[in-house]
This record gives sequence, C-alpha cells and structure tokens, in this order.
Amino acid sequence: MVKNSNEQQIDNAMNILVELAEEENKLTGNLINLAGKRNEMAESRTLDSKIRSELAEERTSLAQVQTEDAKIRTDLAQVQTEDAKIRTDLAKDQTVLVRKQTEFQSQNTEMAERRTSLSETRSGYAKKRTLLSEKRSGLAETRTDLSSRRTDLATDRTDMAETRTDRSSKRTDLANLRTNLSQERTSLATDRTNLAGKRTEFSESRTDLANTRTGLSSYRSVLAKGRTELAFIRTGLAFIALGTGLMRFFGMGPWTILDGSLIVMGTTSAFFGMKGFIVTMKYEKIFAGKLKDFLTITSELGAGGKEN
Repeated sequence: MVKNSNEQQIDNAMNILVELAEEENKLTGNLINLAGKRNEMAESRTLDSKIRSELAEERTSLAQVQTEDAKIRTDLAQVQTEDAKIRTDLAKDQTVLVRKQTEFQSQNTEMAERRTSLSETRSGYAKKRTLLSEKRSGLAETRTDLSSRRTDLATDRTDMAETRTDRSSKRTDLANLRTNLSQERTSLATDRTNLAGKRTEFSESRTDLANTRTGLSSYRSVLAKGRTELAFIRTGLAFIALGTGLMRFFGMGPWTILDGSLIVMGTTSAFFGMKGFIVTMKYEKIFAGKLKDFLTITSELGAGGKEN
C-alpha cells in the first residue's frame, strides 16, 4: 500500500510537471502571436503617416494654385486703376470745354443785350425782332442754367472718379497684402510638409524600434523558459543526489522506497527539463538570428537619421 501511494504521488507529480511544461509552451506561443500583432499594428501606423504626408503635398499644390490666381487678380486690379485714371483725365478735359462754352454763351448774351438796345430805336419790325431776341435770350439763359448744372454734375462726377481711384488703389494694396499672405501660407504649407516627412521618418524608426523591442521581449521569454527548464534540471539532479546520498548513507531499509522515489522524481524532472531545454535552444537560435537582423536594420536607420 505504501508503494502504491508513493507511485501515485510520483505519477501525480509527473503529471503536474508535464502540465506546467505544456502551459509554459502555450504561454510562449501566445507571446509570439502578440508580437506578430504588434508588428501588424506598427505597419498600419506607418501607412497612415505616409497617407498624411501625401495629403500635405496636395494641400501645398493647391496653395500654389491659389497664389497664382491672386497674382492674376492683382494684375487685373492694376489695369482697372489705369482705366479709371484715363477716365478721370477725360472728365477733366470735358469740364474745361464746358467752361469755355459757358464763357462763349455769356458773351453771346451780352451781344444780345446790345442788339436789344439798338433794336428799341428801330421800327416796328425791330420790335418783332426784339421779341424774338428776348425769347432767344430766355432760351439762352435756360441753356446757361443747364450748362451750369451740367458743370456741377461734371465736378461731382470728377470727385466720384477721384474717390473711385482712391478705392481702387486701396483695393490694389489689399490684393497685394492678400498675395503676400498667400505666399506666406504657401511657405508654411511647405514647412508643414517637411515636418510631416520628418514625422513619417520618426514613425518608421519608432516602428523599427518597437519591432526590436518585441523581438527582445520574445527572446527574453525564451531565455526565461530556458532558465526555468534549467531549474527543473538542477532540481532533478539535486533530488537524484539526495536520494543517492541517503541510500548510500543509511543503506537498504524501509526508507529506501522514499529514497528511490526521490531518485525517480529527480530523474523525471531532469528528463523533462532536458527535453524542454533542447526545444528552447532551437527557439533561442531562431530568435538570435532575427535579433541580429533587427539590430543591423536599426543601426542603418540610426546612421541614416544622423546623416539627414
């Protein structure tokens, strides 16, 4: 009965050790899957940063097109101001002509008054002619009033043309200011594009560093597993040494079964530890090669970033 109970305990311990080894293998597989998912997320972030840099370049091209449109509008405003100046010159010439015309009309009125004084000394025919001249003088006065009004309107029009010229010059200044602001916006857009490119480079380097960190964490997990398996081997060898020492010290007796169970437990522990350690060494070689590749890539990226 004691032998059966000891054998059951040994079997239970063996089963527990096997289950622990299987759970450790599952944990390492889960860690490797998590590392792959982290790599996929880093690649998606790199694609997003590249798309953002392309959008920034498109915005820069649109800003340049808007700057060219502003220059064309400024040229049109300058042409309009030149037309306004020509119109004001023509209005001034018209006012001079109107003034000369009014002078000639005033002279005509004086001559008409003289004719009326002479016509009073004439005959009845002269009276009729006087009446006609009076009517003509009334029409001349009305024409003079109309000409004076027209002169006033011409002066008003000249003033309005001058104000329009001032406003056109202000509009030209505002157009120049808008052109300068658009140029500054274009320069800021180029700076933003350059910053986006730098951000993309930093994100790529960060992705590579995240990959190296993931590889190092996986490598650390593999090393931890190897350390655990070495602990199993060391524990098994300790049990074997303890059981052998007890058997040699006390000899054969009723406690020999316990000593044998210690030796069997140590042998199984060392066997499973050696088996898991061989598998872990294979994983370690694989991860060591990957880590060399990661470290070479990161060193090249760091050298390229320093040159830039």
